[in-house]
Amino acid sequence: MEKLLDQFRKMEISKADLQTFFGNDLHNADCSKPQKIGRADVANAIRAILDGSKAMLDVVEWVNVVWFTDLFVFPDDEADSIVSVLEVLETMDEEDVVVTTDELSNMLSALNANEEYLA
Repeated sequence: MEKLLDQFRKMEISKADLQTFFGNDLHNADCSKPQKIGRADVANAIRAILDGSKAMLDVVEWVNVVWFTDLFVFPDDEADSIVSVLEVLETMDEEDVVVTTDELSNMLSALNANEEYLA
């Protein structure tokens, strides 16, 4: 299980791969040892959008799993910075929401400085 969560954290596998192991309802999956998601992991997700290696919808799916399930946790000293960015990334699949390259770059800067992203 730990290897699978690590692979998802690194965006090497999809939500569907996790569901194969945990079942379709990841929000109620039983996990005795959640994987830590740090600022660097969120920054990697943003860079994947910027370099075109991941679609925005893939990142939104990743955000929804790491933020809204008990499979992953954030270090206390990084949580404010991480959540401030996830709040924006999570909306990228909503109608009329556009997150610009400049905004993504500013999110990276906030994560690197461990500061809250202020849109």
